[in-house]
Amino acid sequence: MGLVSIVAREDFISLVTDLGIHQMIENIRFKEIIPDTAFIAISGDDEYAMMTASAAETLIKQGFSLKEMAESIQSSINNPILMLNERPFEAVVAGYSQNGEAQYHVISNTKPLESYYPRPGESLYYVNGHESMLVLEKSLKMHGMGTVDQARAAQIHLFREAAKTIPNVNTHAESYILKKVN
Repeated sequence: MGLVSIVAREDFISLVTDLGIHQMIENIRFKEIIPDTAFIAISGDDEYAMMTASAAETLIKQGFSLKEMAESIQSSINNPILMLNERPFEAVVAGYSQNGEAQYHVISNTKPLESYYPRPGESLYYVNGHESMLVLEKSLKMHGMGTVDQARAAQIHLFREAAKTIPNVNTHAESYILKKVN
């Protein structure tokens, strides 16, 4: 399961992941669902990842908002039969609404949908893993998180630390930045 970290402010959303977002082949782990506006990053089970990536594209084409899309995907993967397989899955939908509001939504087959909307001057962050979340929180406090560069530095520090202790976390982290268009 890859590591995904998000730092979101009203003016930018920074994703750093080891899921290989710049591969030449079609990647089911990261998909820009609205160019320069929204993306989905997926970790965990391959079958869930393929279903989620396909559903995200379809729902956006049908005019769903990011929140509506996340709710729809969450309800489809919270099927008790799918949860019996004990295959961990998590996805993060992040981006800007049509009125420019920054947001991200955490979809999981083990917990309810979580939605976050940073207010002016507020920084929110997420990592798919409790221990990793604590490392990112500490790093953000050291590096700051008011600018894209500060957030990305803290997120890359997280990956270096995580690669030392978490199996299958790649030390080569990829980053993707969305900036609010004024």
